Amino acid sequence: MEMRLFKNWWLMTLKGVLAIGFGIVVLVRQYPLIKSSLAVSFGILVMASGVMIITGAFLHKKDSPRWTWWLVEGILDILIGTFFVFKPELAKAFFLIFLALWACVTGIIQILTSFRMINYMERWWMMLLTGVFSILFAVLIFINPFYARYNLGSIIGLACIILGLIMVFLSRTLRDIYL
Repeated sequence: MEMRLFKNWWLMTLKGVLAIGFGIVVLVRQYPLIKSSLAVSFGILVMASGVMIITGAFLHKKDSPRWTWWLVEGILDILIGTFFVFKPELAKAFFLIFLALWACVTGIIQILTSFRMINYMERWWMMLLTGVFSILFAVLIFINPFYARYNLGSIIGLACIILGLIMVFLSRTLRDIYL
């Protein structure tokens, strides 16, 4: 029954590729401070992530009672992303707080999910690593928001690339289990 959960591994691959692409764009553009265009770009990435997570949640609704965790994460992503896209001037004032909270909540959900995957995947620790990395990213922002504000392009770019790579490698593991 749980093996059917892995049939949509490609959603995680797509999410990882989007994160890597976003990270590269942010690194190349090097946003020195929080700008509206960065807020809108971040919002689009988060909304796309939310849509993919919700898609996966509904595809697994019959297979697992745990699909609601994915649904919660996807809804949270879409709400935050929508705020950033449609209220960029207001969003940029709260950008670091939202970014850190989003990373923290997403990290917690990924950690909880990883522990449930122990019996199904050899590399469950990759999902755990993604969650831990997300939480460390949030802590970095909370501890020193001024440093984060002035080095935002580098911090976000590198974090997205690292998280994206982990997601792509993890999705390959899911694909190997399914196929």
